[in-house]
Amino acid sequence: MAGALPPLPKIEGDVDLFLDVFTHNSLRMESAPMNEEYGNTDRLAELGASTLRLVVATHFFRQKPLLSADEIAGRIKEHLSDEIVDQWMAKYNLKTKLRIAPAEMKRIHDVKASSVSIHRHKPSYPMSLFVFQEMRKVFETYIGALYIRNGLGSIQPWISRLIDPTCSDPILLDGSSSGTATATASQASTPMMSMSPPPPPPPKTLPPPMPPMYSKGPPHFQGVAPQSSQSAVYNMVTVALMNQKASQMGYQVTYPAEHSGPPHNPLWTVRCCLNNKEYGRGSGKSQKIAKDEAARKAWAAMGW
Repeated sequence: MAGALPPLPKIEGDVDLFLDVFTHNSLRMESAPMNEEYGNTDRLAELGASTLRLVVATHFFRQKPLLSADEIAGRIKEHLSDEIVDQWMAKYNLKTKLRIAPAEMKRIHDVKASSVSIHRHKPSYPMSLFVFQEMRKVFETYIGALYIRNGLGSIQPWISRLIDPTCSDPILLDGSSSGTATATASQASTPMMSMSPPPPPPPKTLPPPMPPMYSKGPPHFQGVAPQSSQSAVYNMVTVALMNQKASQMGYQVTYPAEHSGPPHNPLWTVRCCLNNKEYGRGSGKSQKIAKDEAARKAWAAMGW
């Protein structure tokens, strides 16, 4: 369908990750150590491929009128073809951002010529297939990076609008709409199907209420960790858990990062922002340590 191109979600606050996503394997050292957070781009691509299929499946699963299982499978196959993914890459000019060794450059940027050769010269087909697969891997790596930084909340609306530009308010995986930022609005949107049995009836005698674990007041940036009684739960909070919870509540999470000091001994500072508002800040010898601390502080500040 014709329509305005939805904005490309940004990998904010992490220049190193952005550069890694768009660096071709031809420029990598075989013995290079893995990143302590995400490993390497091959791992990100694998994560991104699964995430991409999930959000495309969710889009068609929630389409009205309801599609049959076979129809959903057919739509998924159609919209995840190499040709469609390559078109998405071209629309955002992502191919121009790819850093690649000169020997590989011509093959990567010659997609159109290779596509024409499929029909005229059958021996060229492996070449075209290689190009499509390389472009697809870059796209899936980008989605994997978005997932670990921003969560599904930024990916589902984007892909849904790529599939259908008239989709004004895509439904997220938890049943809430992409424009939802509060629990009340989330309840008003399409409910998520559940296979769980109905809850048991309440007991005749209610136990005394437990003291709250966190403040029930409005969320605010505390900047400090919870005290002793909450420290056990606080220390269990991870970046992945923070991203999942924020996505369920309708927030978009970003982690702007900066560092100072000498290259061999940097000090990282990372902020955890929900809908571009800071709720937690962490610092440490590595970006991962600082990011984990920022996520825990934001979790506490939100009262989750």
